[in-house]
Amino acid sequence: FTLTHGNTGSVMEYAPINLPRPGEKGGTPFQATLGPYDYWAIEYAYKPLPPESENAELATIAARSGEPELAYGTDEDNFLGVDPDAVQFDLGRDPLAFARKRIEIARDLLRRQENRELKPEEDYSILRRSVSFALRDVSRAASVLARQIGGVRTLRDFPGTGRDPLTPVPAAQQREVLELLTHDLLAADAFRISPSLARKLAPDFQERTDAIFEGDGGPVQTDFSLDGMVLGLQRALLATLMSDAVISRIVDSEAKTRPGETFRVSELYTRLDTEVWSELAMQRGDIPSIRRELQRDHVNRLASLLLQPSSMSRSDARSLLRQQAQSLLARINAAAKRRDLGVETRAHLADSAETLTQALAARLQRTGV
Repeated sequence: FTLTHGNTGSVMEYAPINLPRPGEKGGTPFQATLGPYDYWAIEYAYKPLPPESENAELATIAARSGEPELAYGTDEDNFLGVDPDAVQFDLGRDPLAFARKRIEIARDLLRRQENRELKPEEDYSILRRSVSFALRDVSRAASVLARQIGGVRTLRDFPGTGRDPLTPVPAAQQREVLELLTHDLLAADAFRISPSLARKLAPDFQERTDAIFEGDGGPVQTDFSLDGMVLGLQRALLATLMSDAVISRIVDSEAKTRPGETFRVSELYTRLDTEVWSELAMQRGDIPSIRRELQRDHVNRLASLLLQPSSMSRSDARSLLRQQAQSLLARINAAAKRRDLGVETRAHLADSAETLTQALAARLQRTGV
């Protein structure tokens, strides 16, 4: 199918390489032909038509706009819009299936580096690049998924097609996406490699030297931290999901959906809190350093949203955030009483509790009563 019809609707799409799952055969890796949208646009622009019937025939061609393979969006729809389908570096009509597939491929790639035997003429930078590629692809998949939360599908149809131009992503789909984001990307064991592999992730030393003396692309660090890359991905994800823009779209979508079919801000906040602070529910055990970093980021965002709400912030969101901060503070104080905690974890919990306490106690200038 991909060889005949292409991987995407148009050659103008920003498409990733079409990769198969581990153990499966894939389609065409790259776009090898014009897409259905390209043929449609060319037909409309260049098909020879007799003058007396030109308008009617052009209207007939344009009337095909509702066909799924002719879906269309511009760069502006990606950068300025809220349509979860108008994104770059995705494939297929199901963003959840695409993201699951890419995460599976990335995990398989990481596993294969553990026992990969390098040839005598190769160097360790091959392992480093493979690990980096895996995490970067996961980051792109995460961006595709995050766009679904609070997403509003946008169509350019003229009246009469039977399709609404603005349709929120169904609540069930948003919940499924949120579960994948939290369980697979924000979890404590989201992406791990062995200490043995971590010690092998050396740089290409010639590349490092070239970057210093030629100024190409910025410095190449000698050391490499997978945890640092994972933490960067997780922080970016938190920043998106807790942003005023996403929260506003979730709130505004209530007016576009039937009662009982709405995805709510409280669901998002509760799920993020549960996953990021999952260690608080355990009866024993320390909190790893990478988790402490993510939790600290979450606490800082909570405090900032409480103390310095922007003009875009919604009153329901502020109320929920205050309630969440109070609940989290109580759980942190309870966990801090455990005797098996290390010095770093104990300091982390005390510092987080102090931040929340001060944020909750601070006087906030309200614009309304």
